[in-house]
Amino acid sequence: MALNTYTTLKSSIANWLNRSDLTTEIADDFIKLAEADFNSKLRVRAMITQADVTVNAETAALPTDFLQIRDFYILSGETKTPLTYTTPAQMDTTTGTSTTGKPTTYTILGDTFRFSPKPDTTYTAKINYYKRFSALSGSVATNYILTNHPAIYLYGSLFHAANFLGGVNPQQIQSWQLMYSTAMERLELNDREDEYNGSPLQVRTVTSVASPFISTS
Repeated sequence: MALNTYTTLKSSIANWLNRSDLTTEIADDFIKLAEADFNSKLRVRAMITQADVTVNAETAALPTDFLQIRDFYILSGETKTPLTYTTPAQMDTTTGTSTTGKPTTYTILGDTFRFSPKPDTTYTAKINYYKRFSALSGSVATNYILTNHPAIYLYGSLFHAANFLGGVNPQQIQSWQLMYSTAMERLELNDREDEYNGSPLQVRTVTSVASPFISTS
């Protein structure tokens, strides 16, 4: 069976478990738990996206699929003004209630950004951030993970299924967990290799060479 759609994934999980009575649990629990887990752990290039943020008040909403920021800046023509992160506590101690201007710092409170100083006009900010992979559903048949790394979905779902069912051989649970972790590590390794693949070799000039028979300590 080709493991490349939401439907075939659910069928494959049922086959591996040798259970035909877990349709709801597979869709609503096991797959969703696997998605929540790998979204919280993975930070790869396929998750990076850019969005505009209108900064015209002290706060603005985070993107709905937001996980983590890479960089954040206000764009005025060709000029980029980086926004520096500060903790909520630090912002509370440094923000004056009447201070306005072009924001230079931000923090995150719940599902919102908070800026300092408060914007004195409307600015457009650009945010490059890690987003959640689209969750599989009846209307979303596949995504990057299922298309390129289906083992992450399969073994992650099987691991959560085993914890739900109970009575599964502990060695089997450990095996599925290991295969899930290995699939995640393989994705991260491939991502790092792709990111730096093709980088030109750099010649390093050696200015001195210590004798291998002389201690430098």
